[in-house]
Amino acid sequence: MKFSIKIWRVAGFKGVSRCFLLALALAIIPMGAAGASDVYRGHVERVIDGDTISLLTNDYERLRVRLYGVDAPEKNQEWGPQSTGALSAKIAGREVEVIVEDVDRYSRQVGIIFLDGENVNLWLVSKGHAWIYERYCVLADVCRAMSEAQNKAQALGVGLWSMPAPKPPWEHRRRR
Repeated sequence: MKFSIKIWRVAGFKGVSRCFLLALALAIIPMGAAGASDVYRGHVERVIDGDTISLLTNDYERLRVRLYGVDAPEKNQEWGPQSTGALSAKIAGREVEVIVEDVDRYSRQVGIIFLDGENVNLWLVSKGHAWIYERYCVLADVCRAMSEAQNKAQALGVGLWSMPAPKPPWEHRRRR
């Protein structure tokens, strides 16, 4: 007992309650995976851009959701308005399901959106309205399907692939 108290004091927790620290540790530890594999159902209030939406969940929680594994052209970039418009036409005002895979540095939920069972992220890439975001796409099956869809869209010259040399959004952001 004396040994553990000594370590406690050496570690700098002299005046802090052990119960408080234990409660704090238990609260913080799960935060590393916060949001991972959460499922939300709700109403798409607004399409912010080609890869981000505002969702009002069925529990009346307002979430900003970034589409997993997808990077759409910026609003001020070539094909940006078309990408935003396509996503808006597909899901704005509709009831969707979001499977959250991560939370990004801007505190947005990063997830896969489903409309009536259809993977909207995959749809967006397959129609040539977004790139697969390989840097952040780590779910093997999902990323493989999106990569195949992107290759097919590119070969068919649909969407942004109809342009002579479409610039990926990550390059556009880096140059700005």
